[in-house]
Amino acid sequence: MKDLQDAKESIEKARKIAEECPYRPKYHFLPKANWMNDPNGPIFYKGEFHLFYQHNPYGEQWGNIHWGHAKSKDLVHWQHLPIALVPNHELGEEHCFSGCCVNNDGIPSIIYTSIGPERLPSTGAELWMATSLDDMKTWQKSPHNPLMTIDIHGDLDIREWRDPYIWKENKYWYMTLGGHIHNSHAGIALLYRSKNLIEWEYLNPLCIGNKDLKLTGKNWECPNFFPLKDKHILIISPHKRVVYSVGTYKDHKFTPGNWRILDHGRVFYAPTTMVDKNGRIIVWGWVKGGGTGGWNGCLTLPRIISMGKDGKLEFSPASELQKLRDSHINFKNLMISSESNNILESIRSHSLEILGEFQIIDVNSFGIQIFKSSQNKDYETIGYDLEKNQLWAGKERSKIDFKGDNKKFIFHIFIDNSVIEIFLNHKECMTSRIYPKSINSDRIEIFCNGGKINIESLDIWTLKTIW
Repeated sequence: MKDLQDAKESIEKARKIAEECPYRPKYHFLPKANWMNDPNGPIFYKGEFHLFYQHNPYGEQWGNIHWGHAKSKDLVHWQHLPIALVPNHELGEEHCFSGCCVNNDGIPSIIYTSIGPERLPSTGAELWMATSLDDMKTWQKSPHNPLMTIDIHGDLDIREWRDPYIWKENKYWYMTLGGHIHNSHAGIALLYRSKNLIEWEYLNPLCIGNKDLKLTGKNWECPNFFPLKDKHILIISPHKRVVYSVGTYKDHKFTPGNWRILDHGRVFYAPTTMVDKNGRIIVWGWVKGGGTGGWNGCLTLPRIISMGKDGKLEFSPASELQKLRDSHINFKNLMISSESNNILESIRSHSLEILGEFQIIDVNSFGIQIFKSSQNKDYETIGYDLEKNQLWAGKERSKIDFKGDNKKFIFHIFIDNSVIEIFLNHKECMTSRIYPKSINSDRIEIFCNGGKINIESLDIWTLKTIW
């Protein structure tokens, strides 16, 4: 209990500093203060969404990893709960790394990656379990720990083994973890099976990466694996942009199709998914970076994953977020050119939702200027370059080719102080961090270069805080 009390006092001490930061988001989830990284174990339990996350309650840098905990009735407004998992130093535990939470016949059960000073992440990770008997208020670590060690693989030399993702098929629990085979220069997702969450057997590699494919990297973290329509999806975090594959699952093996980028932003990492009571697949990702002090990291908005007609994933912000909408302005059938200006001069905010449908006439590029100063000298831009097939946000660019389907674009943009989320045609996402030059840099404007563009519709809302 002393560890929990010390953590709580540390968070409260940093809270005022965090709340004074002008770059801190207002409607993205984050702890009261200090460091957070991966979202963990989202679950719907007794009418509420529960979400856990990697958390250092003692500072705004990585270290002392605990599991933070929050709950929500609507996916939008969150209530902070006491820290769920604290490293057990008496048992040689230094960090509670990522994992999953499942409902095991009414008993919420967390399985996570346990790391200690003598059990380093590269070769010494273990899988531990904690359960709750009081509706997730407190958690007790299992006397059966460790459930698994890296030795379960026999002669297979697995390194950087971590981040369990669990699901149930018929009478069995299944679990996949990430890592790599030593000296293979390719990531791997491994598959395990259990009848009771305690006794596990290793089955085989679920999927092995291709060392010649740069997109999938040399090591896989945070694998997510789930069915969607008649396919299966594998999401991996390979220490760079997160990627996914739509493929087939047969005889306990996943055969991937093409690998694609899940989010084009470099601050997006380690997403986790859940299926809600309506069958929607919801995903959150970690957004890296802090501000002027007291905090570091937040989560993306909850996104809904679906399958497009072209066999690629599509993404949309959860509809529940619409309850944050406040003041509203709308335009329809507005033709603009490179000479147009002051169209959105009445809007002043760092907390916005922008939804626009654009019909391309003959422009080279177009987009939104954000964080403009009153003199219109300083601003950043978000847009799409049709000549280079590039989506950009600030200084970050990524090549996206819509292959002929480039006459109509739907931009759905969320601006939350320094946190930016972009949905383009519901097919591509980019998460970014862009910092306003000052508190008065709160103007926006539409622009285009090299021709004209028709704004078929443009809706802009200011958004309320989730707290």
